[in-house]
Amino acid sequence: MSQETTLTSVLEPIDSEQNDVAVEGTWDPQLIESLYDLLYGVNPGRELVSELELLEARHGGAVYSELIYLLSHLRFDHEEAREHWTKIIDHRDRMQVDETVRVDLRVALVSYFVEVNRQFTNPKVIELRVFEQTQASAYRDDLTGLHNYRLFREQLMREIRRADAGHLPLSLIMLDVDCFKGYNDRHGHEAGNEVLKQAAEVLRDSIRKMDVAARYGGEEFALILPDTFKTVAAQIAEETRRRIEDHAFPFGETQPGGSLTVSVGVATYPADACEPLQLVRAADRALYLAKSGGRNQVQLYGSDRRSFRRIDASLEGSYRIFDQEGSTLSTLNISEGGLLLLVNRPLETDNVVEASVTLPESSECVSIVGRVVTTKERGDGMFEVGIRTIEIGQSDREVLQDYLKVTETVD
Repeated sequence: MSQETTLTSVLEPIDSEQNDVAVEGTWDPQLIESLYDLLYGVNPGRELVSELELLEARHGGAVYSELIYLLSHLRFDHEEAREHWTKIIDHRDRMQVDETVRVDLRVALVSYFVEVNRQFTNPKVIELRVFEQTQASAYRDDLTGLHNYRLFREQLMREIRRADAGHLPLSLIMLDVDCFKGYNDRHGHEAGNEVLKQAAEVLRDSIRKMDVAARYGGEEFALILPDTFKTVAAQIAEETRRRIEDHAFPFGETQPGGSLTVSVGVATYPADACEPLQLVRAADRALYLAKSGGRNQVQLYGSDRRSFRRIDASLEGSYRIFDQEGSTLSTLNISEGGLLLLVNRPLETDNVVEASVTLPESSECVSIVGRVVTTKERGDGMFEVGIRTIEIGQSDREVLQDYLKVTETVD
């Protein structure tokens, strides 16, 4: 080969029995768009392999099922797709006759299924962009290019399920452009549309790779922040608010205060809500408070920075700092995310503590490893020490969850 072999299309299989095989789980539009971006956005080859491994860490085996379907329209379950993908990489390496010329993995896939695995006998080449126009684009807002409400709704449900499985917090930020109706009335809808497009660009630049930015509707936007405590979400919200305020929007100087701004509300699952709609309402409530409080500010739902529900509870137990002798403790409150302890000496911030508490009635002992985040002297020789959980065994977590649910119901 005298030049790199490439293929920027997918295959539509003819006479393939595999095309009717059902795939595990539900279709994930965010994964599909990530795969599509990879196929167009990276130099096909080893980089694609490493990027796929990163996606696999987040989405599991669905990465290879959807990738092969995107490229060939052949459907395999997750395990079989992973096996095929490994063989495709090996096949690509065997096709590599010259180390200076890299064979595109998509070419290797075609060769593998046509010549080696023989999944179809008469492949028809169609443009990959057809897929983007029909499926991936259905989850994009036409004006801003952000995810639309449809994807927001599906992704929020998916991330809450993932937060439950991993016992991690999930934060939601809602943003609304201040005095947008007045801006539209003065400058026209074209200028208003330009503001929304530029605001979307600022949001894209403000979030992390793991986050999801969506246009919720009108001049309102939403940011889904997986694995994010409320304190971190508050920082992201404030930084985003500041970036919007500092951005040079067209006619921004005509807005109240001399710049175009947003009001922001923040809520966190499971501390503020137990299901998706409640979380949206909580973030919207915080947004309303930001609006009514003077606009251009961030408000947290309940003015509380905790990411997990915390139950007042007086439990007895013991603790020890690694490499030091242990001592007794009492709890003032307890949650999955941490403990507020009552101890007889101050503990230094950032110390790692192993705490054991005995739950009432069952007399079961739960062990938690946490990091000291606050120490406060009470004046009676005792100290209130806040511990953030960094490790808890699965069985201990389940026992604690059951206790918290029962106690919350009784209260």
